[in-house]
Amino acid sequence: MAGNPNADQRSASVQQALSVVELGIKAATAYSRPDLEQRLLLTRKRLTDPAFHVFVIGEFKQGKSSLVNALLNAPICPVDDDIATAVPTAIRYGDPPSAAVLFDPGGDGEVEREPEREAIPVDQVARYVTEASDAPDDRRIQSVEVALPRKLLSDGLVIVDTPGVGGLGSAHSAATIGALPMADAVVFVSDASQEFSGPELEFLQTALQMCPNVVCVMTKIDFYPAWRKIRDINVEHLRRHDIDAEILCVSSALRIHALRTNDRELNRESGFPALANYLQNKIAADAERLSVRAAANDVVAVATMLESQFRSERQALDDPEQAQQMVDNLTEAKAKAERLKSGVSKWQQTLSDGVIDLQADVEHELRSRLRQVTRLADEAIDNSDPAETWDEFQAWLYRRVADDVVQTYAFLHRRAQELAARVGEHFGEDGDEIAVDLDVANPTEALAAVDADTDVELSKMGLGSQGLTALRGSYGGMLMFGMLGNLAGLAMANPATLVIGLFMGRSALRSEKERQLQMRRNQARQAHRKYTDEVAFVVGKDTRDTLRRTQRRLRDYFAARAEELHRSATEALAAAQQAVKSDATSRQKRLRDVDAELKRIAVLREKAYALAPELKATAAEARS
Repeated sequence: MAGNPNADQRSASVQQALSVVELGIKAATAYSRPDLEQRLLLTRKRLTDPAFHVFVIGEFKQGKSSLVNALLNAPICPVDDDIATAVPTAIRYGDPPSAAVLFDPGGDGEVEREPEREAIPVDQVARYVTEASDAPDDRRIQSVEVALPRKLLSDGLVIVDTPGVGGLGSAHSAATIGALPMADAVVFVSDASQEFSGPELEFLQTALQMCPNVVCVMTKIDFYPAWRKIRDINVEHLRRHDIDAEILCVSSALRIHALRTNDRELNRESGFPALANYLQNKIAADAERLSVRAAANDVVAVATMLESQFRSERQALDDPEQAQQMVDNLTEAKAKAERLKSGVSKWQQTLSDGVIDLQADVEHELRSRLRQVTRLADEAIDNSDPAETWDEFQAWLYRRVADDVVQTYAFLHRRAQELAARVGEHFGEDGDEIAVDLDVANPTEALAAVDADTDVELSKMGLGSQGLTALRGSYGGMLMFGMLGNLAGLAMANPATLVIGLFMGRSALRSEKERQLQMRRNQARQAHRKYTDEVAFVVGKDTRDTLRRTQRRLRDYFAARAEELHRSATEALAAAQQAVKSDATSRQKRLRDVDAELKRIAVLREKAYALAPELKATAAEARS
């Protein structure tokens, strides 16, 4: 198991956020609100166990694994000229070091299942993450997790070494592309031997659509003297393709040698301090800021609900003549909360109808994309000979389908967030603070489950076969015209018969080549259509399962918020009703107590606003 950083290793902002959340938990406990206490316990868990995923991505054999090993000063990821990384390797903070293999749990996909974990020695990681894996044939490895005591990882950074995006087949390419929505940052690796290729630039454009932070890293600058020229060319490529990404240049060999010899100047020359600084000050800092802001938002929401009870009671105590009107208003608020809590509430109807509409839209999105792939594939096959272009066509087909599937899941995630916002509108002003975290599943598993082989035998006629075909045509032509001449009582001249035979042989050879070309094209069409049909079937089922899980997550989240609102309204009404029944002396005494409670809650809210001042500005703007 991966350990968490110690408390003294957390940043000051996280420490402050944890103290505010702890204060909120104590307040919820003191005011007998276990529902709000449970909400803040989950908030505390997210703060104490942060995870900011940085994916190291690139074409295979570009130095990704070497870069990860040099960055962490640990030979974790296998580096081999003949064997490539086949499954993702996630490296997080942990002391003592440990490692585990995560196996596919199986199941029907409708219920989220945790992967099956199996601990392994840290020095045996390479045996499980390469193409020559030691995994049992009946168990499929999802990923490998490693825990290391490294300062770079102590703030919650998780470095993920991924399979190559090209050259390794569809499963590996899909695994990398499909994981992009899960990444907080992408480190795109390309060595200094040549400028960015077309597929690399396309991939960078896709990465920027899926992930907010992308940095390019050029490796092996110690091996290629012209690396500065390549860097300048790549900068121009990024500018021309409107890709907003910085380029850092590194040498893993120099870094490892510098660490062994404790040579600080050589370490600086290796470029790795700049990369580590980027990860710590750009990625970890931004992700941490968002985590602290989310925690502050939760504490503010809890403080608002705790305050509602005392605010209503105070108004009733302070103005007895208006107390009954206050009670009537709270009775109406309670009734509204009960409607939100009921099984036939409008928000549940909106959620149910929205999921049905979204499922139809997602299916249409997927089918439209795959139909476009089929059309483009047919055009490519009609304009080429599959025997010459099939390997290139296969690679294009896998990449294009994987990209379309990922875009479909991104569409699903975006529309699900829009649906959550529409459902939140039924909660009125309270819905403004509702922000459900929707983690749409990685489509990698669905793509990896596609069982459709596109490998077909597409070979041209050899010289021997061409000769035999031409000979058969020539012989048939000579024989036919010779027999016709004999029937007519004419003796055909041998030279004329030979010319006719050669012409017929050439025609027969051309017809046979066209017939075989058409046959190869038909085989190619059948292969790619079988693949896209299987993708539509498997991914269609997975998107429906994903939507059902999303629906349940939204339902449970909003049901919990409805329960919180109902309880707050109920307690506020009870407090106001009690205030109405109180005499003047009791009201004055209770008023002092209520003011004291409101001050305590105000202190809690201000501490939360101090974590994220923009929340206070947003709240003030909403009130105005």
